[in-house]
Amino acid sequence: MFKVAGIGHVLLRVTDEEVSKRFYRDVLGFAVAEQDPEHGGVFMTLGDSFHAIDLVKHPVGAAAPKPQERSLGLVHIAFKVPNYAALREAYTHLLDQGVEILRAVDHISQRSLYFNDPDGNGLEIYLELPNAVSLFPNGRGDDDERLPLTRAGEPLPAWLLEDWPDAAAMAKVERLQHRPAAE
Repeated sequence: MFKVAGIGHVLLRVTDEEVSKRFYRDVLGFAVAEQDPEHGGVFMTLGDSFHAIDLVKHPVGAAAPKPQERSLGLVHIAFKVPNYAALREAYTHLLDQGVEILRAVDHISQRSLYFNDPDGNGLEIYLELPNAVSLFPNGRGDDDERLPLTRAGEPLPAWLLEDWPDAAAMAKVERLQHRPAAE
């Protein structure tokens, strides 16, 4: 059996290539690797491969149906950050750019911010605990906790000001490590 090496890129149909290009470039930090006006499409990179996100205009543009919550297909694309300071910076940056953060969740194995791109495609920025796969040999359970949000110009929520993972987070990990495997 063959094994894939990773996820190469995601292709998104968008209502407006320029609007989406600005969002992924200016809000999320992607760079344009290539723009192909003849065949359509914007190929965007984070610098480690030629392209990670490809954008192509939907044939009917704004008349195309928007992604629907709870429908089949893609729910969100998740982008990993290297440390907690970067998650805090992402939170502030998103708000400063006028992006509505829909929710923040402590998944025990990671902390996540959820929001949408201009076409309503779900996106996530998260920080995962180092060695999360080995930390949760029996799974992480379903002990997710919604985290409070603030708005642009307001102080950051307390959970973003702490050092994470802290002792309480590691106590949750320890408890889950000794939980019996699900049958």
